[in-house]
Amino acid sequence: MSGAMDKRSLRSRLRLHRALRDLMVDTPPDSISVEALARHAGVTRQTFYAHYSGIPQLIEEHLDTMLDEIAARHRATFRDADAAVDPDRLRQLMASVFADLDPDDPRLIALLNGAVGTEPETRFGALLERFLAEGDPEGSAALAPGAQAMHARFFAAGFVGVLRHWVALGPGRPDPELMAERLADLCLYGRKGLCPFT
Repeated sequence: MSGAMDKRSLRSRLRLHRALRDLMVDTPPDSISVEALARHAGVTRQTFYAHYSGIPQLIEEHLDTMLDEIAARHRATFRDADAAVDPDRLRQLMASVFADLDPDDPRLIALLNGAVGTEPETRFGALLERFLAEGDPEGSAALAPGAQAMHARFFAAGFVGVLRHWVALGPGRPDPELMAERLADLCLYGRKGLCPFT
């Protein structure tokens, strides 16, 4: 019975996420009521509250899902790599992330704009700090206290800033692969290093 319950629970959550995305096209998240969301999703208010304490938690879950997916891709991309950063692998990882993000998803736009109290740079920073520690444990241990967190926050702010810029460009935005390649090169080489674009 728990398998059937889990499937029903997952279906309800997916319906709520789709409904939130639909409603946010025209309405900011803080103007959407739980009642309107539940009605649009075809579930009861009780079903909503069985899973979430409020709409901000639903948006946070969307961010958590994105971060979990990035972490899984990072593990898969660098599983057999040595401690040195491989530029091609970094470009591959970033390209896969950019390619699968929907820049017109109103939930992503709300997250990037800090809606409902989310702080994407902080959350991405914590994830990147983990990547740095896992990828180069000896180098990370040699850093002064707080330096690892500062490095991670620097790159997280760069990633989120570029993502914000890309989303804001609208329909004429550059190809996701090009954005990912440029961001990877900036992270690896800086503005005047070996970066191949001008």
